[in-house]
Amino acid sequence: MSNKTIIKKVLAYVTKKNKLMVFTHTDFPEAGMQVPAGTVEEGEEPSEAVLREIYEESGVKGVQIIELLGIYQYNMTPYRDEVQERYVYHLELTQSTPSTWRHWEIHPSTSKNPIAFDFYWVKLDSSNLGLADVKVIFYLSLLTK
Repeated sequence: MSNKTIIKKVLAYVTKKNKLMVFTHTDFPEAGMQVPAGTVEEGEEPSEAVLREIYEESGVKGVQIIELLGIYQYNMTPYRDEVQERYVYHLELTQSTPSTWRHWEIHPSTSKNPIAFDFYWVKLDSSNLGLADVKVIFYLSLLTK
């Protein structure tokens, strides 16, 4: 690998029974369906970061980590001169949530203004959920075993 900066990221696959928590950007629907994710802060463990990111992006605190599904590196070229080291977690919901809800990210990294996300649940019985991440099908297959 080159001398690019390595940035640690977390991805959160939060399930309740046979459903996966996903969201779309309210103001940028072209960004597609996503799962909560974000950057690991200085001095923070990835397992702490994934819980923080879920709360910041969705407002949900009631989750528990089931397992670390995997770690992989993703080269962001040509968009950014960095390599992301992505920690992928499976978590389960431990509180009730509505079937859909809007939440404003409190500490967005890309803007000083809060960013609105529309959350909902999708069934895990589809091989093509339309998520933005390239490793999704592999990780979802692990969740449904």
